[in-house]
Amino acid sequence: MPRMNILNKNEQEMFDTPPVFNSGERKQFFGLPSFLLETASHLQKPESQMAFLLSCGYFKAAKKFFRPQDYHERDIEYVARQIGLPSEKYVAEAYAPRSRRRHEKLILDFYCYRRFDKDAGNFINNEIISMICAQLKPKMIFYRCVDVLIREHIQLPGYNQLSDLILTALNQRKKELAGIIDKELGRQAQTLLDSLFEQEGEDKYARYKLTLLKKLSQSTKPTKIKERSDDLAYIAELYNSVSPVLPVLNLGHEGIRYFATSVIKSDIFHLARRSDEDRYVHVTAFIAHQYYRLQDNLVDTLLTTVNSFLSGSKRDHKDWCFEQRKSQTGSLRVLIAGLDENIFGVLRQIRGITKDSETDDTVKLAQICSLLDTHNDNIPATEQQWHILAQDLENEAGDGRYYDILEQRSVRLQNRVSPIIRALNFDGEPNTAAIFEAIAYFKDKDSIIGKKAPLGFLEPEHSAAITRDGGFRPSLYKAFFFMHVAAAIKSGQLNLQHSYKYRPLDEYLIDKQRWKDEKEILLGRAGLSEFSDPKPVLDRLDKALYQQYEQTNRRIDDRQNTYLRIGTGGDFTVETPKQEDRAAEILRPYFPEQHFVPLPEILSTVNTHTDFLEEFQHWQQRYVKGRTANKVLYAGIVGLGCAIGIPKMGRISPQINETSLQHAVNWYFSLDNIRAANDRIVALMDKMELPNIYRHHPGKLHTASDGQKFEVKTDSLNANYSFKYFGKGQGISANTFIDERNLLWHSLVFSAAERESAYVIDGLMYNDVIKSDIHSTDTHGYSEAIFAATHLLGFSYAPRIKNLKKQVLYIFKSHRKSNYPDWAIRPDKYINRDIIEECWDDILRLIVTIKLKETTASDIFRRLNSYSKQHRLYQALKAFGQIIKSDFILRYIDDVELRQTIEKQLNKVELANRFTRAVAVGNPREFTQGDKEEQEIAEACNRLIKNAIICWNYLYLSQKLVRMKEPEQKERLLSAIASHSVISWAHTNMLGEYDFSDNKLKDSVGIVLPKIAT
Repeated sequence: MPRMNILNKNEQEMFDTPPVFNSGERKQFFGLPSFLLETASHLQKPESQMAFLLSCGYFKAAKKFFRPQDYHERDIEYVARQIGLPSEKYVAEAYAPRSRRRHEKLILDFYCYRRFDKDAGNFINNEIISMICAQLKPKMIFYRCVDVLIREHIQLPGYNQLSDLILTALNQRKKELAGIIDKELGRQAQTLLDSLFEQEGEDKYARYKLTLLKKLSQSTKPTKIKERSDDLAYIAELYNSVSPVLPVLNLGHEGIRYFATSVIKSDIFHLARRSDEDRYVHVTAFIAHQYYRLQDNLVDTLLTTVNSFLSGSKRDHKDWCFEQRKSQTGSLRVLIAGLDENIFGVLRQIRGITKDSETDDTVKLAQICSLLDTHNDNIPATEQQWHILAQDLENEAGDGRYYDILEQRSVRLQNRVSPIIRALNFDGEPNTAAIFEAIAYFKDKDSIIGKKAPLGFLEPEHSAAITRDGGFRPSLYKAFFFMHVAAAIKSGQLNLQHSYKYRPLDEYLIDKQRWKDEKEILLGRAGLSEFSDPKPVLDRLDKALYQQYEQTNRRIDDRQNTYLRIGTGGDFTVETPKQEDRAAEILRPYFPEQHFVPLPEILSTVNTHTDFLEEFQHWQQRYVKGRTANKVLYAGIVGLGCAIGIPKMGRISPQINETSLQHAVNWYFSLDNIRAANDRIVALMDKMELPNIYRHHPGKLHTASDGQKFEVKTDSLNANYSFKYFGKGQGISANTFIDERNLLWHSLVFSAAERESAYVIDGLMYNDVIKSDIHSTDTHGYSEAIFAATHLLGFSYAPRIKNLKKQVLYIFKSHRKSNYPDWAIRPDKYINRDIIEECWDDILRLIVTIKLKETTASDIFRRLNSYSKQHRLYQALKAFGQIIKSDFILRYIDDVELRQTIEKQLNKVELANRFTRAVAVGNPREFTQGDKEEQEIAEACNRLIKNAIICWNYLYLSQKLVRMKEPEQKERLLSAIASHSVISWAHTNMLGEYDFSDNKLKDSVGIVLPKIAT
C-alpha cells in the first residue's frame, strides 16, 4: 500500500524550507538583539557569522532550523550588509556540521527553547495519541503538533520526523482497536453485528438492515415517529450488546462520529470487504452514534410537536375568544335594548307618573301597577340574557375553555408523543421525583391513564381542571403531562445519558476532578491566568465602570454629546448620523463590462492562487488513491452552493459524470473540508494589502454577524414554524460572519426559533485566520451572558441594541446614590457581586472549556440558557455580563463614532445576505435539505463561492492598480474601492451558458401534435 502523505509536496516544501520574507518581515526577523550580533562577531569565519545570524532570524520566525543550502539569496544579502561583509563570502558547504550544532544550541538557549530530543518526541507522541483518539484528521494533527511544540518551547522537527510519528501512531491505534475488538467483543455481540449485513426479506433486491438504520427521518407524522421509536428499541438491544466494549475502545464522541460517518457513507459491499476487526469497530461506533442521534431526534420531535400543539391551542383559544366577543357584542345589544325598554323605560315612565302633581296617589299606584303588569312578561327574558352574558364573561376570564381546547387537540398530540415517551429513558435532577413518577406510571400503564394517575407534578389549577365535577379527563391529563415533560427537558431537569444534545450541563464542561487537579495549567493554556482571582478583576471593572459613568455624564453636562436627547421623565434617545460616501465614483465600471466571467473560471483562478481544493480530503483518513478531478469538485461546489442540486448538476453538465459527482460529494464534501477551503481563500485575502483599505483602525479588526431566514420545503427538525417569516411554512436561520474588509470568515445554520446569541461565540472561536477585536450583532445576537463570555474570551462585544432607553444599567454597591445625584444617565440596579465571586470557579471552568475548544459555546449555552433563573452559574454569568453591558451602553451613548462603525459593519452583513441569495440562483429563498449538517454543507459551499468571487475581485483590482501608470487614475480607483463595497457580482455569470446550436434546437424527445378537438 502506498505511503500516506499528510501534507502535499508544496506544503512539505514550505514546511522544510526557510520562510520567504517581504522587506518589512526581513527587517523584523533579522533585526536581532545585540547579544546575538555580538556572538556572531566573535565567530572566526565570515560564512559562520552569516550562517549563524541567518539561523537566528529563521528560528525567530519559524521556530525551527533549516539546511544552509536552502537559505534565500535576498536574506543572505541583507544579513551580509548588516555586518559589513560581502554576500559572496557565504558558502553553505563551508558551514561545518559541528559548528552548526553548537550555534543551534546557542540560539535555543537564547530563545529559551529546547531541542526536539527523545523526551520531546515522547511528549508529542502522547499528544498525537490523544488527538488520534479524538479522531482528528492527520493534517490537523500535524499542525496542532506544531502549535503544541511552540507553546512548550520545543524546536520544531522536520516534516518527515513529525509525520512518521503521526503515521506510526495511526497504525498503532488501528492495531490497538483491532486487538480490543478481538479480545472484548463477545461471540453473541458479533452475531448481532453480523445480522446487520442481512437483507430484510427474501427478495434479492430487499434492503439490508444496516442500510435501513442509516437515514433518520425528520418527519413528525405518527407512522414515521412510531417507526423511529421501534428502531430505537432495536438499536438499544444492539447498543447494550456492544456497550461493554465502548469504554475500552475509548473512541470519545468525535471518534464515534468519525467511524459512524464512514459507515453511513459506505455501501454495504465496501463495509463487508473490511477485515472482521475493522468492520466491528466501525459498526460498533455506528450503533453508538445512531443510538445517540436517534434519541436526540426523538426529543427534537417531542419538543417540536408539543410546541406546535401549544401554538395551535393558543391560536384556537384566541379565535374562540374573538368569536365570543362577536357573540357577546350581539347579546349585549339585545340586552341593552331589553334593559332600555323593560327596565330603564319603565323607570322613566314611573318617574313621570310620580312627578304628576295633579293625579291622586291611588291613581298613580294603579298606573304603576298597570305599567309593571304590561312589561312583566319581558323582564324574565332580559334577566336571562343578563345571566347568559355574565356566564360568557366569566368563562372567557377563566381558563376553562382553553383546557377544553387542549383536551380536544390532545389525541393528535398523543399519537405523536406517546411512543416517544415510552421509548426514551430519562435521567433527572434531584427535584424531578414528581415528573419521574408520572413517566413511570405512563410507561407501566402503556399510555392508558386512569384516576390513579400521579398528579404531583401539576399546578393546582391543572389538577382541578382534570378532576372537575368529580370526574377524570385522561386526554387533558396527557396534554398537561406532555407539556411538563417538554418543559422539564428544556429546563435541564430531564436529561438523556446517551445523547449529543440533551446531556446534563456538567458533562459539556471540563470534568470537575480534572479541573481541580489541573486548574492552573488549564488557565495558563487558555491564557486566562490573570482571571484566577475574582476580587482584583471585579475591583478593576468597578473602577472602570464608575469612570465611564462619570465621563458619559460629564460630556452630557458640557453639551459635547449633541446627538443625545433626554426627556422629562429621564428617558433618552440617541441619534446616529448617517455617513456619506467619501467619493462619487462607483466600482462597477472597473470590473469587466464586455463579458461576464463564468463562475467555474473564478473558482479555478482562485484555486490557482490558494489551492483551496487541497482541503477536499477523503473522509477516510488513510485513503491514498487518486484524487477526484478538480472539475468534479467545482461542479459539487456549484451544485450545492448555487442551490441547483447535485443530481441536476450532474445531468446538465456535459463533462461531468453524475455517478462521479455523487461519489465526490459523498466522500469529499464534509463540513470541515469546506470550511477549511473557505479558510484558505480568507487567508490569502488576509495577507493582501488592498483589503486593508476598509480598515477603520489599522491595529483593530471589526467584525459582525447576522442571521438570514430561509424556508425549508422538506421535513426538518432543525426548522421551525414562523408565520412572520414563512407564513404557514417552516424555516431556518443562516448566520454569516464578516469582517470590515468584506472577508466572509464563518457561517452557521440553526433553527429559526433559536436566538443567534448562543452561536456568536462559535464563530468567534472557530476561525484561526481572522482574529476579531470588536464584534457587532443585531439585538437578536445579544444577551448578558454573551457579554460576560466574550469579555473573558478576549473579544470586545458591540451589538446594536433595540430600545436602548429600556435597557437596565448597573453599578457596584460600592457607589451609593449619593455619589451621583446629578447624573443624567443613572444606574437602575446594583451588581450582584456576591454571586459572581461564589460561582467564579465554575465561570472559569465554562470559559476555559470554550477557549480550549473542548465543547462549542452553542452546545453549552443551549443547555445553560434552558436552566434559566434556576441555575446559579447562569445567574452569576448574567451578573458579570451586566457589568460589561452597562459599560458598553455608556460608551455607545457617548461615542458617535462607535455607533457609526457598528452601523457600517452591520450594513456589510446585510449586503452579504443579499449576495447569498444572488449566488443561490437555483433556489434563492429555500433550502431543500432537511438534515442540519446537510444544510450547513450547502451554506458553506455558498460561502465558498462568495469568498471566491470577493477574492477574484481583490486580485483583479490589485492587478488593475499595478498596471495604472497615472497617479490620478490610481487615486480615483482607490477612492472608489474605499467608498464602495468589493462585494460585487454583476460581472459574474452564475447562470451558466445556453446552447442555441442547431443540434440543441432539435426536438430530443419526439413531441407529437395531439389531436385537436373540432
